[in-house]
This record gives sequence, C-alpha cells and structure tokens, in this order.
Amino acid sequence: MNARSFAASRTLARSFNAGQVVLNAIYAASGKGTALVRVLLNRRIAGKLQQLSDHQLADIGLTRGDVRCGMSMPFNTDPTTELARRARCNTSW
Repeated sequence: MNARSFAASRTLARSFNAGQVVLNAIYAASGKGTALVRVLLNRRIAGKLQQLSDHQLADIGLTRGDVRCGMSMPFNTDPTTELARRARCNTSW
C-alpha cells in the first residue's frame, strides 16, 4: 500500500465513521434488548419450577432452596444459569 492509497482509505473511513457509530449503537441496543427479553422469559420459566413437588425437583437435581435462591437473584440476571450450576453440583454421577 502506497501513501496515496493509504490516505484515500483513511478519508473513506472518516466519511463512514458517523454512520458506523450509529449502526454500532443500534446493534448494541438491539443486543441488550434481546438479552433482556431472554432473561425475562427464562425468569418466567424458572418461576414455574416453584409449582413442582419436592420429588419432581429432586429428579432434576434441585431443591426448593435452590429454586428460591435462583429466583432471589437480581432482576436483570438470568436465574437459569444459577439453577443449572446448582443442579450440576447436586447430582453425583
């Protein structure tokens, strides 16, 4: 790459810089929105675990205390990751 083509590529990059910033902001917002929807759906599904009997919870490697602990996590945190970790720790294969 010579000096002239390098300067041309930098000028071209500057002209698209504002547009790229806007696109990056849109992608970041949509990614955060998607993550929030996923957390809310998983929180709703994890809440249904409270309706299971102790025997059914034991079949999947959880206790009622595990479910309570998972649901007591901050609202923007996915409780299913904690529940999966606890289920792996509780089972002895």
